[in-house]
Amino acid sequence: MKIPGPSAWAGYEKIPNGKHAHDLWSGKSLDEMQTNFSGGRSVQRADELLWMPRPAFQFYVLAFAQYLLSEDSAGDSKAASSFLRFLIAREQRDPGSVSHIFGQLSAAIGFVAASQPRFDAGHGIHGNFAALGAELARICGRDPDELTGENQMLDSSDDA
Repeated sequence: MKIPGPSAWAGYEKIPNGKHAHDLWSGKSLDEMQTNFSGGRSVQRADELLWMPRPAFQFYVLAFAQYLLSEDSAGDSKAASSFLRFLIAREQRDPGSVSHIFGQLSAAIGFVAASQPRFDAGHGIHGNFAALGAELARICGRDPDELTGENQMLDSSDDA
């Protein structure tokens, strides 16, 4: 998978925070984006991904998934919660944007849905991750039983 070029960013000037998102994400590999999720910044990254042009989104959402599957995300309740919620919102706002790449995201979605304690995410504040994962699967036309919950690192070696 190649880093998205200028055509993948068409129209970014018209989206909320589009210039900032373009300046931060454009031309970066999945690995290069990893440090931009920690330290409570995942909610902002989720907002940027929510409004990003579809081709760029479908590449860069894999960086968020990669972060959540890494050891660096342990205890990052905001990252895990925002990931599932923004994917639901993105698919509802732009049908097909998530469902077309669900297979690439299913390991991360399943892992987050099955690992709520790992992220120190209480149900009272963050809701039920398993229910959110199942809702996302259904919205994407998938069987929630497809979510494995296995921690399979995404291969980013070919993203440059």
